[in-house]
Amino acid sequence: MTTIIIGAGMAGLACARRLADAGEAVIVLDKGRGLGGRLATRRGDAGVFDHGAQYVTARAPAFQTFLDQARTSGAAGLWPRRDDDEAWWVGEPGMSGLVAPLAEGLDIRRSHRVSALRKFEAGWLIDVDQPTSGQISADRVVLAIPAPQARTLLAGHADFAAPLDAVVYAPCWTLMLTVSETLGVAPDVHRSSDGPCAWLARNTSKPGRPSGQEAWVMQAGPRWSEIHLEEDAAAVTERLCDAFRDWAGVPVTILHAAVHRWRYARVMEALGEPFLWDKDQDLGLAGDWCLGPRVEAAFLSGHRLAGSMLGHQTP
Repeated sequence: MTTIIIGAGMAGLACARRLADAGEAVIVLDKGRGLGGRLATRRGDAGVFDHGAQYVTARAPAFQTFLDQARTSGAAGLWPRRDDDEAWWVGEPGMSGLVAPLAEGLDIRRSHRVSALRKFEAGWLIDVDQPTSGQISADRVVLAIPAPQARTLLAGHADFAAPLDAVVYAPCWTLMLTVSETLGVAPDVHRSSDGPCAWLARNTSKPGRPSGQEAWVMQAGPRWSEIHLEEDAAAVTERLCDAFRDWAGVPVTILHAAVHRWRYARVMEALGEPFLWDKDQDLGLAGDWCLGPRVEAAFLSGHRLAGSMLGHQTP
């Protein structure tokens, strides 16, 4: 029995890992070139930037066990605690490294954009329009992608997909920049409720990151990002750079600046169920949007969906 999992973020890979460890045949498809979804790290001549999720925390034993194992393998480390009661975990050498233990040995096909799903008597046909048009057959399908994208692919399965309409996301514009000065007096982390500078972190303060010119990541709040969502990237870059200079409060020379728009960044209203699984159709859905806006929620969703598919009582 072969399971196709669409989405190589935390939820999809957690599901794939548990199925594969149980001896199931699994193929993971993802439209991106990397792994991890919003556990994203951009690397280039300008530096290393964690431009998606900034850190993770653990409350459930299953996720804590995963993080402990990832730390042992060198895929995770602790970011010295700032103003939070929970330990802050980060992937090494970037946030995307956090999913490396889950992905090991899996059949993962990157840059594969799925355009349609079709159910037939013996299973499923998945239409892939990149890198070349074609079809892949499977016995079961799991969608581990943002709820609006899953809703589009499930256009022919309206009843099953209907609960996804209740899920609400907020977008996020993220600025990645390096500066020539060392902002030694500035805190490594700054947080506010909204505005252009809702989150600001000295990326080079995280364990395993390269030293050198200071790399910063700034994320705008949900209202600000929504207002400016469709603006040109160059205009947003200028706005956010100005906000960074205002925050710094001293003359700053910005050597590099780039932005990334996350259309589905943060879950504001979750489904309230750990996953959706239709045993008769062999169709499942998983993601942080099932439980809430935390990386741990994505892991638990995929992990528990795999348990249900295997017929286990899932912790």
